[in-house]
Amino acid sequence: MTEQLQPDSSPLTALTPLPLPAEPSPPWNAWWTLLWAALIFLAWKLLVSVGLIIALFLSGAEISELITDGDVNGLVSFIALFFICPACWFIGQICTGWSGWDYLGQKKVRWWHWPLWGVATIACSLIFTLLSPQLGIDGPDDSMVAMGKSTQYPILLFLGVAIAAPLIEEFMFRGVLWRGWRASRLGFFGTLFLTSFLWAILHVQYPPVIISYIFFLGLLMGLAREKTGNLWIPVWMHTLNNSLATLSMLSL
Repeated sequence: MTEQLQPDSSPLTALTPLPLPAEPSPPWNAWWTLLWAALIFLAWKLLVSVGLIIALFLSGAEISELITDGDVNGLVSFIALFFICPACWFIGQICTGWSGWDYLGQKKVRWWHWPLWGVATIACSLIFTLLSPQLGIDGPDDSMVAMGKSTQYPILLFLGVAIAAPLIEEFMFRGVLWRGWRASRLGFFGTLFLTSFLWAILHVQYPPVIISYIFFLGLLMGLAREKTGNLWIPVWMHTLNNSLATLSMLSL
């Protein structure tokens, strides 16, 4: 008769602890994160500069005109999108223990997060609009007025301002920079402040009041990134804000 095997019930087996789950691999450290972001930023500006130079030769216009040309800037920004966002993804992909999307942030979110953070973005924009006269802002900035009036193909301006700019900037600031700095000594508050500050001064063409608004909007989007763990929430917020700005530009 076949002898039935009995499970090992020795005291040693009973006291053997379960194996601990493997710790996640760390992201790029703070300095490597800054280096990667700087390289991406330089590549982005190089692509935009090359695009403007090509447009300069093809159109024969003055460089000062092209800088505020809505069609040219929209098209150049949209083309740059297909180089810069994959580069951000690649930085996460080559980091040991990570995939590109996990590095940038793709935690699942509940459906109500989308309208919640969208309403918060619109509220932030409305508050700034109501306070603008008291802050010395009588209307859209001159550069926005020039872009709105110069565009002949509104779809190009929309693709550049409302689609490309949010994706490129969020992949860099709330994506690559956020992941590396959040795990560093900067922590949440340091990362929130620094990414918002750097993103704000990126818009140096605007007056200080508008830059301040951009900084506070950055704080809001950083908070959304922290609470949801998903990069696409701040991308959605940024797109919504820039869509409102684009409609304002086109209505001038």
